[in-house]
Amino acid sequence: MAKSVTTVNLSLIFRIAVASIWLYAGVLEKLLNPGFLNPASTDYVGLTLQYLAEGSIIKGFLYAISVSHPTLVGVLVMTGEISFGVLTLLGLMTRLANTVAFYTNLIYFLSASWTGAEEYGINLLMMIIDAYLIAYGSGKFSIDSVIAKKVKIIDNIKLWIIVGSIIYVAVIIFLLM
Repeated sequence: MAKSVTTVNLSLIFRIAVASIWLYAGVLEKLLNPGFLNPASTDYVGLTLQYLAEGSIIKGFLYAISVSHPTLVGVLVMTGEISFGVLTLLGLMTRLANTVAFYTNLIYFLSASWTGAEEYGINLLMMIIDAYLIAYGSGKFSIDSVIAKKVKIIDNIKLWIIVGSIIYVAVIIFLLM
């Protein structure tokens, strides 16, 4: 019994923590930043993508996927970050949202880890939390737990990992076109 109580508490704490990071990044740093999608601004996403690609171990991938479509990638990143935050905070489609979020954090990690410990640390920590939420779910205090009483598929870890992986690969393929 103590293990399940701990899991419920950890899931809720992790959901609040990771959702607040996603929402801060997506809303405050991107949506409410008038320069984020403005090519004339020093805050323009294209400048950030160019900078991150230069020293990254996935430089070729970043140039093929993101540097060539900076505004589209900026909109996708902003939308993803806000979606991950809202879904994770509510505990709705948690495994799916955190599977896609895991891949997003992995790309951020590989793109920005060379810039310093802050980027390395936050993305690594978020990947660990994403993996926990994928494995253990959103816990008792979530919309998923209410849905799972009627629809058992919500607890199917493999299904949501596969669906999340397909979504992420589809976005990459779309950006390569």
